[in-house]
Amino acid sequence: MISSAPDIVILLFDTARADAFVPWGGPQPTPNIERLCRQGVDYRAATAPAPWTVPSIASIFSGRLPTEHGVSGEAFQWVDGRPTSQAPVIRDVTGTWLPEVLQEAGYRTRAASCNAWVSRWGGFDRGFDRFVQLSDFDGPSNGPFHTWGRHVQRLYGKVDKGGKRAVDHLAAWLAEDRSPLFAFVDLMEMHDPYDPPRPCYPFSFWRRRRTRMLSGGTDASRKIRRAFEFGDPPPEYVRLIRDLYLAAACYEDWLLGLFVGVIEEAKRPCMLVVLSDHGENLGEGGQFKHNSSLRQTLLHVPLVLWGSGVNIGQGTVNEPVSLAELAPWLQAVAGGEVEPFMGHGPIVSEYESAIRHTGIGDWVVEVLEERGQPIPPLVQHPGIAVRQGNMKYVAALTGEEAVYDLAADPGEEHDILAWRPQAAENFAPIREAWRERWSRLGTTNGQGALADDEIAEHLRSLGYID
Repeated sequence: MISSAPDIVILLFDTARADAFVPWGGPQPTPNIERLCRQGVDYRAATAPAPWTVPSIASIFSGRLPTEHGVSGEAFQWVDGRPTSQAPVIRDVTGTWLPEVLQEAGYRTRAASCNAWVSRWGGFDRGFDRFVQLSDFDGPSNGPFHTWGRHVQRLYGKVDKGGKRAVDHLAAWLAEDRSPLFAFVDLMEMHDPYDPPRPCYPFSFWRRRRTRMLSGGTDASRKIRRAFEFGDPPPEYVRLIRDLYLAAACYEDWLLGLFVGVIEEAKRPCMLVVLSDHGENLGEGGQFKHNSSLRQTLLHVPLVLWGSGVNIGQGTVNEPVSLAELAPWLQAVAGGEVEPFMGHGPIVSEYESAIRHTGIGDWVVEVLEERGQPIPPLVQHPGIAVRQGNMKYVAALTGEEAVYDLAADPGEEHDILAWRPQAAENFAPIREAWRERWSRLGTTNGQGALADDEIAEHLRSLGYID
C-alpha cells in the first residue's frame, strides 16, 4: 500500500521494438532506460495487443483487445486518399477508459502527443483535461519548403519531432498544484522516417542523402513498394535503415533522461511507465514498417515500471505480459495499491490486415501478383497471434496458421506444425472466440470527420498517405 495517490506518467515510445535497447539485447548504449530497469521492474516479454498505434493505444487505455473495444482500421475509412476519424468509436467504448477513470478519481489528466492519429481529431482526447498536439516543424504545412526546412533544422539539432517540448509540458504540469497528475506522452522519434537530430545521426550529410534515396525519399510509391516487398532487400539498404533506427533509439533514450530529470526535480511521488505501442520490421522476412504481420519484431516491446518516491520493488519479469492488462493495474495504483504487475493466461494480439488500415487499396496486391511474389495473408485478411510461454500461434481469418517455438526459433522461421500438427489444438478455442468477436464488430466505419490538411500532411510524412 502507498499513503497517497501518486502521479502516473505513461511515456510511450511510438514504434519502438524491444531489441533497440540494451536491456532487451540492443547493440548501442541506452543508459537511461538501463538505469530505470536496474532501479525498477523490467519486463522481458511484454507484448503489444496490436502491431500499430490506434488499436494498441486503445487497448492500453481500455484493458481490452481490439475486437472487444472496436478501435482499429475497422473504425474509419479512406475518402479521396484521406482517413476519417475513429473518434465516434472511441466515444462509444464502454467500461474502463483509463484517462476518464483517473479523471473521475480526482486526477488532473494531461496528454502531449506527437502522433496525428493520437489527437483530438482522432478522439484520443477522451478523458483528458488538456490535450497538446505537437509536431516537428511549425512552418508551411506542406510542399517542398516544408520538407526541406524540417530536414535542415533537424540536421542542425534545432528541432526534434516534438519530444523536447513534451518534456517542458510535463515539467509545467508537475508544477501546477499538489493534486495527483496522470500524464500520457506519445513520442515519435523512432517512427519512419528515421531522422534523429544531428548529435545522434550516424552518417555524414551526403550519406544521409544516399539513405533517403535508398528508402524512396518522398516518392510514396517506392516507399510502399519497399514496405510490401517480401523478398530479399538489398543488404546496404537494410544496414542503413537499421543504423538510422538505432540512432533514433539512442535519441529517444536521451529524451527519457530529460523526462526522468523533471520527475525527480518535482519531488512528488510518481509512477513512470515506459513502453511502446508496437515495434517495427527492419528487413526481417523482407518486410519493413509495421504492417502485414504479427511477427515478434512488431509485438515484442519494451516495458519498465519505475517509481520516484514510490516503492514498486525491483527485478525482472520473464513471463509474457500484455499491455492490455495495464489499465486495471494502474487503476489500482491510483487507489493506493502497488502489487506486482504480472501477466494472466495466454497473451493475445490482433490485426485487421494491412489493406484495412493503410488505405493502400487492392492495387498493391495486384502488383505483387504481377511480380509472382507470395502475398502474406495479413496483407488482405485479419489475423491473431497467441503466446503461451515460449509457444506462439498465428492464424489468419482465412484459415492459414502456424506455430513457433520462440525459445528455439526467435526469428519465427520454422513452423512446427509441419511435424507437430497437434501443436495448434490448444489454441483453437482462443482462435474461435476471436472469430466470433470479429464477426460481431460494429458498423460505425467512416462516421468521423475527414482528416484536414494539417492531419493529412502529418500522416503523409509518416507514410500512411500517398
